Amino acid sequence: MTLLKVLVCRPNRRATREELIEAIWPDNAAINTAHTLESAASVLRRHILRSGEVGSLLLTLRSGGETIFKLAGQQRLWVDADAFLSLVSQAMRAECRGQDPLPLLEEAQALARGEFLEDDLYAEWAQPRRHTLGGARHRALFKLIDLYLQDERTGLAEELLFTALEEDPTEEDALCRLMVLLVEQERRQEALQLYQYTEDVLHEELTEPAVYTRELARRIRQGLVLRERGDRYTAAGLQTLAPVGRDAVPRERAGSSGFKGARMAIAVAPCRGQMSSSYQYRPPRRRSRRQAALPVG
Repeated sequence: MTLLKVLVCRPNRRATREELIEAIWPDNAAINTAHTLESAASVLRRHILRSGEVGSLLLTLRSGGETIFKLAGQQRLWVDADAFLSLVSQAMRAECRGQDPLPLLEEAQALARGEFLEDDLYAEWAQPRRHTLGGARHRALFKLIDLYLQDERTGLAEELLFTALEEDPTEEDALCRLMVLLVEQERRQEALQLYQYTEDVLHEELTEPAVYTRELARRIRQGLVLRERGDRYTAAGLQTLAPVGRDAVPRERAGSSGFKGARMAIAVAPCRGQMSSSYQYRPPRRRSRRQAALPVG
């Protein structure tokens, strides 16, 4: 099955024999890797990728003296991750054309459940695809939240944020958005309970919340008024949240990611009418044993 998963992660679902050997057996010189690869491909064709009269879903091609393994396309071999990426891309193009991206984003969000290739979280060959999916997932999630809030469907936005935190309690972008949303509904204690839970999980992993997250929690504890300044992020700085009154302080630049910078929202400048992105990039982290249940109430 590793061969199948590696090919699914590759651009255009294809790779040369040498690329596959390097990805699957990078340090194993004690076996005949070429023979092992051919055996794995044969098992896939006969037992997993059989498609009746139209032929195998795994092809072997010859080009320029190289042997290339290629999986069938999405129409014949449907993969949920590829369907999700296609829907997000369609939503972005729809918004650029002045059309409503909401139906496409909702359809995409329905596919964005669970961890991509959960049994291979740290496999090197899966990381490029995992990062691509992570970025698209954040884009879709936060744009969908923005659209729900614009339509005053706060409950749906809140549900998405709680679900994101249930899947990953260390997701600080979702935590900050949810804390602001709860405070606006006079639910400060609930917001602080969520922050404390995330802080505990991060401490178990020998780290701590980002400066921005800690500052937000401090302001909530002190009862300061919070407001969102503008509907969009800008590449120049983080403008999702700003204090009001004498306690106002300058926001940090998005590009100055010295400490914990990878946890802070990274803005992407939109095209005309295009959805702005609150995508954050970070390598996948190990899951905490405390992740199973979020605090309630």
